[in-house]
Amino acid sequence: MQFAYRVSLGVVPVRLDDEMLKRIDLLVQQKHYKSRNEAIRQMLKSKLSEELSEDEDVHELVESLLRIKKKGKDPLVLRLKKTAVETVAEGRGR
Repeated sequence: MQFAYRVSLGVVPVRLDDEMLKRIDLLVQQKHYKSRNEAIRQMLKSKLSEELSEDEDVHELVESLLRIKKKGKDPLVLRLKKTAVETVAEGRGR
């Protein structure tokens, strides 16, 4: 016996320009996806997963550093010639 679980899906109206629609349609025609909806849903899922995994990595690191700090130890000491803001901006390519 096989069970089918239904997931509640919300509806989000999105406006896309003609070029984006043509590119999505091309992916559907090439059999990468069954429909525009599936294509857009899978691309959003992939991007959200990528973005959130980066945030989760940082979150885990911060939690780890805070646990070390609670034990009365210095978790990390940076001795930089630049300020933290300059270092972060440089890492972001600004």
